[in-house]
Amino acid sequence: MKRITKQFSLHKVSTAKISLESFFLTLIILGIPLNFYKNRFYDNSWTVGEWLISYAGGFVRRGLPGEIIHFVSNRYLISPILLVWLFSFFALLGLAAILFYFCKDLFAKSFLLSQLIILAPISEDYLVRKDTFIVLLYGLSLLAMKRLYQQKLSKLSGILSINFFSMIAIFSHESYGIWALPSLILIFYLFERSNKKTHLQSSLYSTLFLIPSLFSFILCWLYKGNIDQSLIIHQSWQSLRDILPSVFALNEIQPTGAIAAIGWGTSQVFTSSLISQFNLNIFWHPGMWLLTIFIVMRLFIGMGKDLNQEGKRFIICFQLFAFLPMFLFVDIGRWIFMWLTSSALLFSFLSQTFGIRKLLLHSSRLKGANILSKIIPEFSSFKNYNRILLFMGLPHCCWSVGRYLVSMPIGFAVKNFIFYFKFVFS
Repeated sequence: MKRITKQFSLHKVSTAKISLESFFLTLIILGIPLNFYKNRFYDNSWTVGEWLISYAGGFVRRGLPGEIIHFVSNRYLISPILLVWLFSFFALLGLAAILFYFCKDLFAKSFLLSQLIILAPISEDYLVRKDTFIVLLYGLSLLAMKRLYQQKLSKLSGILSINFFSMIAIFSHESYGIWALPSLILIFYLFERSNKKTHLQSSLYSTLFLIPSLFSFILCWLYKGNIDQSLIIHQSWQSLRDILPSVFALNEIQPTGAIAAIGWGTSQVFTSSLISQFNLNIFWHPGMWLLTIFIVMRLFIGMGKDLNQEGKRFIICFQLFAFLPMFLFVDIGRWIFMWLTSSALLFSFLSQTFGIRKLLLHSSRLKGANILSKIIPEFSSFKNYNRILLFMGLPHCCWSVGRYLVSMPIGFAVKNFIFYFKFVFS
């Protein structure tokens, strides 16, 4: 009787797992058209506008995709909005493919499909931004690394490929240089150490291999843009008004949103006011973000005690240190998405390439990471893990109860229902 009860319980857990994955997949499918519909005008200046930063006024940070979009739109009279949608859709599709290629056997599928990873940009309306595209390029860099390690690419081809993907990412958004290049340097270091190089030689070579990417990163910080260049970019899109849908923003003299912000410095985006912010006079914003970070780290680590959990602790802490500068700026939820996703890719790559035991051997030398990892426990039961995952919200910016509820899977499901109900019956 006990055996039958146990089998029935296992069946219920398995069914719950499948249902949760199906629920997330449904939200992904329904949420993509919702994102595109909400971001169909030039007036969506922080989403569509981020893709439309170009080199019309000279070299500026983040201008590569916009330059390509402007060239194609101008030459073939294709709407820039359609091209932005295509970039965003295929970036998400590519990221999902590379995530499952690397991570499917090391992370729960419900986690990979959840509002913390693949569903995140969809549920919080930043699918039409460069985030998924940037993380995809990081994944492609790791794929080139893997082929290099397996000797399916020559060393020169591997180094050129990794720099190619990294430079595209940096010229799309310079933040890649802050959070991605450190781990790529680490991987090259591990490669060189495995070839019996000394610590000094390995450090030197690993840095030299990424000189083109490092130089690109420096260029983007030196030539971030200015008001005059943002105005010229805005005017270049005004010349395509016949194929660029807009409510009123295209007719304005000055640009807004991401195009207007290309010359901003840290003083404009530093979240100094975050320290004193409360929601409903109860929820202190820094405290809520710290609690969010703690919970998502536990979800990343997963369930049960094995070597995978120890390796995941090390990687999530390593990437956390790389992302800490990004958390000082706005849109903390977006950075958390990129942090978790890049960490999943990095852990899976390292465990498949070097093995968990070798990864832990290297991680044990970093005392700080080990101390931090001891206070982050794994989940003891599958039921609790999925329950937290189902009711976890990740606002993309400006933590509030309302944004938390809408960013939860259930809240986003309600949002989809309202949208499609109005779309069908209006």
